[in-house]
Order: sequence, then structure tokens, then C-alpha cells
Amino acid sequence: MRPLRRCVAALILLGLHSSPQAAIELRFESLSAPAVELNDVRIAAAGLGGGRARITAARALVSGRALQHVRLECGDFAVLPEVRCRDGRLSADGYGPWSVEFSLGGPQRALRADVRLNADVTATITGALAGDAPQLRLVSSGVPMTYLLGKLPALKPYVPGGQVDVDATLTLAGAARSPRVRATLTARDGHFGSADGLRAADSLSAVIDIDVQRDGPDWRGKLVTDWRGGELLWDSVYLTGGGSVLSVDFRLSQSALDLTSLALDLAGIGRLTGDATLDRASASLRAARVQGAELDLKVLNDRFVQPLFAARGWPAFVMQGDADVAARLDPVGLHSAKLIVRGAHVNDMAGRYSLQQMDANLPWQRAGATRMRITVGEGRLGRVPVGRFELDVDAAPDNVAVQPVRIPLLDAGLQLNMLRFERADGRWTGDLSADLEPLSMPELTQALGWPRMAGSVGASVPHVRWRDGVLSLDGQLLIQVFGGYMAASGLQVIEPFGTTPRVLSDLQMRYIDLEALTETFKFGRITGRLDGDVSGLELSRWVPLAFDARVRSSEGDYPRTISQRAVDSITALGGPGATAAIQRTFLGVFERFGYRRIGVSCRLRNGVCEMDGLSDRNGGFVLIEGGGVPALSVVGYNRRVDWQVLLERLARVTETKPVIQ
Repeated sequence: MRPLRRCVAALILLGLHSSPQAAIELRFESLSAPAVELNDVRIAAAGLGGGRARITAARALVSGRALQHVRLECGDFAVLPEVRCRDGRLSADGYGPWSVEFSLGGPQRALRADVRLNADVTATITGALAGDAPQLRLVSSGVPMTYLLGKLPALKPYVPGGQVDVDATLTLAGAARSPRVRATLTARDGHFGSADGLRAADSLSAVIDIDVQRDGPDWRGKLVTDWRGGELLWDSVYLTGGGSVLSVDFRLSQSALDLTSLALDLAGIGRLTGDATLDRASASLRAARVQGAELDLKVLNDRFVQPLFAARGWPAFVMQGDADVAARLDPVGLHSAKLIVRGAHVNDMAGRYSLQQMDANLPWQRAGATRMRITVGEGRLGRVPVGRFELDVDAAPDNVAVQPVRIPLLDAGLQLNMLRFERADGRWTGDLSADLEPLSMPELTQALGWPRMAGSVGASVPHVRWRDGVLSLDGQLLIQVFGGYMAASGLQVIEPFGTTPRVLSDLQMRYIDLEALTETFKFGRITGRLDGDVSGLELSRWVPLAFDARVRSSEGDYPRTISQRAVDSITALGGPGATAAIQRTFLGVFERFGYRRIGVSCRLRNGVCEMDGLSDRNGGFVLIEGGGVPALSVVGYNRRVDWQVLLERLARVTETKPVIQ
């Protein structure tokens, strides 16, 4: 048994007792060769020159992997003039049986073994086990990944699949005959999946080059991984491959794995470098450093940030510019980090905001607070232009506070009085307070693409809380508009940055100037004042689902007239039946009429508006109660109107597209 270079234990039993099936029976407590160790080896052969043979080992350790109950059956086994096995079958617990043939002989103890893993895959092992440079080479193509990874306890639940081409060479170098392994593994169509579907991969392709050599008690070497394609989902992180190359030198000792000269080249993004040390006993990180310079933010966003946000249901954005990054980690986690952004442009995909010419210096450390600064050259909130502003942010591990700042908006400004976030019991909360300075309505409506409105609009947001994904308003949000005001109370925005935000609120309108309102929307001219209440307002994705709304004339003494066109607009909202009722009267010859009261209500449920008015009359409901000379009353008869149809009618009579926000 010369190919087995070291007999660990003595031969303890020779074929001193025969059996009916074998002329020779041998037993070895332990045998070893490069990268191979066999325990409790038993050999039963018909003879030295040929015949059937059976070789078993209770345990085999091959390149660090343990196999149990290894069994080799040879149809024709010989020791002289060379060791050979023909028509063999090899198996172990969980593996095989595989057809196998091998021969071993000559001065260099030349070995050739062919192991047929299945009908299409054969692993060929060649080499010389003696001489100055013993070596073995394993070559195989299309090896099922299940053979390599499927039996590992940590990977078995993921059911790995795919094929691997293997070209590995084992040599014994130097006087100490230290083993050295150089291997190239080419993976194709790799895939796996967890039972819950949260971790999976598909169509993975990669080339792994590894060169590792024993150095005293340690192993040292170099690993290069070229991820060439495929998709990977790991919890909420989704990555697509292609053009990512990882290169690292390593040393594996009894206590640690040291990674040095680590370089990760991300195609189109840039290079990250660093080093790390992992503790082997606890399988945890001792320390790590990583840094990168001039990383392309557009490609980084496209390949990594957008898939991550999409997996978590967060709103997507596009980004340009470049950034430097540096971070230190220790056993606790992130120790410190710094991000420097230069000349960035960030645009929300839904058009809600845009930030241009943005520079940022964002240091962070676990041990204490840092001051961050963000400068924005210009931008937009929706369609509203935003001027240059600077944000100073005090950041600590459990709280972030933005210093008060004025953000220019058109001819006014948004005064941010307070914006802070705090973490307690692992959850982040936020608080906001702001005031909108009186803003020119002509400029604002022009920016929004709305009909031109006169006057100005201002608002005060006393306190907004963010808790568990819900924005809640304490007090009222007041907006001055059309000579009166609108107030929102009980305002809540649920998942405001999710894909299906919901809004709950009650609204009040008081003393709205109808003349300014109707002239703005080309509705026809109405003079007077209007109050309104909307209770139980519920919007999903900014579309109304339900509310109870009622508008009516304000109390007080003021001119109350309505033009013929406004009458036509109101009746058009009620459908063709109401319009016909008006046209049958002689009142159609007048241009203006007096009225006493206006009142209409809408109860929206399931996409249908159930309408009502001031009172019932002749099976209908009074929308306008006449007064003065000439007086006019308008009665509606269609109490149930499809909400979308009502919006379309409103768009037609105002010649504008209604905007519901």
C-alpha cells in the first residue's frame, strides 16, 4: 500500500485467517495520504493478481470533509504488477454508488482514476504520488452542485442546484512537503431557495480561483471571485450580478481568519478596499475596515439601492454624482463611518421632490454626536421651486436633530422650526414643527399648473408626530385661502412613503369668498360666502374612499347673486334631468339671479356619492333656495352619482382637470 504515504497506525491484523470469499483479508486502524485520511480500513481480495475485492473504511476525511461508511467494490482487483481496480463501484453514506476504475503504478506511483458521477459527468484524477513533487489533479465538468454543497448541514435546507466545472491541483511543496491546492471552480445556473422564500438565487454564474498553501500550523492563500451574472435575494436585499470581482488574501490560523488586501470591484461603481479579522471559535467579526473613493452614485443606486428599496416597499428615486465612503466595524457592529457626497442630483421617481447640486459631509460615530452638513443648490417640492439652503444636523446613535432652517419657496419660505428623530426600545420616532410664510397664490398656482388664483396662502403646522409608520397632526393645520381659511384636524398619514399611503382627516372651511373661488375655476360667477365640513375623510394613494361632506352659505349679511352660467354648471353636475328642468322655465332669459341659501352634501361610499341639499321638494332636493328679484331655486333629482362621473362633470363645467390632493 505504498501510495498511502503514511501509515498512522500499525498493521494490526493480516490475512492470517481465511474466509470462503477472500484469499486475503487486511485491516488497518488508520491510513493517510495527501488530503486523505481513512479510519478502520478493511480489505478483502481474492488474490494479488486479479479477482474480486472489497475495500471499506468506517470514516474518510477528504480535504476536510468527513464521509461515513465508504465502500469500494472491484470486479477485478490486482496489486501486481500495478494496483488497479476495474468495474468498480464506490459509495458512502449519502453518496453514490458511482462507477469507478483506477490504476496506480510505476516509479512515480502514477495514478489515474475515473469516477463516473452520473451518465454525463466523470471526475478524472491524475498525478504522481512519489518523486520530488508529488501532485494530484482533479478535473470534471458539470458536477451537480448538490454533490459539493447539498450535504452540508448549513446549506442543505436551501436545496442548492446548478453545475460546477472543477479543475484542482494538489501539490506537496518544499522540504516539509507542505500541501498546496490551486483550484478553479466555474459555477453555472446556480440556484437555491429557502422554504419561506425570503432567501433565493437564480441563474448564478461565477468563477472562483483559490490558491491555498499550508504554512506551519496555518493556511494562507488568495481568493478571487468573479460574479458574472444571476440574481440573489437575501432577506430584503436584492442584488443582480455581473462585473463584480472580489479579491482577498487570507490566513487561516487555529483562532482566526485574517483577510487582507481585500478589493471589491463593482462594475461601473468603483472599488471598495479594506481588511477584516474573524474569530473562528465564535464565528464572529473581530474588526474590519472598508473604504471607497469616487463611487458612481447613479450605478450604485440602479444596482443596489433601488432593488433594496423596492423589496421593502420604499419609494424609489434616481441619483447622480459621486461619493467617498469609509467605515470601521468591531464586534459590537458599526464603530464609525463617513460619507462625502459631491455634486449629487436626487429626484423622486413619483415627482414629489427634487434636490440638485447637493453636497454632503456626513460623519457618524457610535461613541458620540457628530455634526453633519447638507447643502442643496436648488430643488423642487412637487412642482414648487425651492431655493438654496443648508442643513446642519446633529447626529448620534439614538437621535438626529435638524437645526432650525428657512427653506426658500417661491417668494416666501418654509420655516422649519423643529425636525428630530429619536430611537427608544429599538423604534424610531419623529417630531416636526413648521410654518409656511404667506405665499403668493398667483405664483403658486402658476407653478402647480392650476388656474390662477389671487391672494396668498400661509400655513402653520404646530406639531406633527411620526410613530410606527404613522404621521399624526397635533392641533390643526390652518391654511388661509380665498379670503377665508381651511383647517385640518385629526390628520393622520399612514405609511406616507409606502406604495399605498392612507390619509385620515376632518376638514373645515369657513367664510370662503365664492366670487374669488368661482372666477378662479371658470364655474360662472357666484357672490357670497361659503362654509363647509368634511368628516371621516379617508384617502388611499391620494384617492378618496369615503367622507361625509356638506357645504352651505355662511351666516351673515352679504350680496348673494348667481349667474346663469353658474346655474348651468350646478345643474350640469346633477345630470341631464336637472338641466332640462331649468330650461323649461322662463328664468333662462336672465343673466343673474338672487338666492337665499346654497347647500349640498355628499356621502361617499364605495365610489358612489349620495347627494342631498337644503331640503326636499317634489321628490328632489333643493341645492339653491331662491331669494330677491329675480329669484331662482335649483332642485336636484339624482341622489346617487358615481364619484368618477361627478369628477368628470366637474372637469367639463370648469374646463379644468380636477386635482384631488
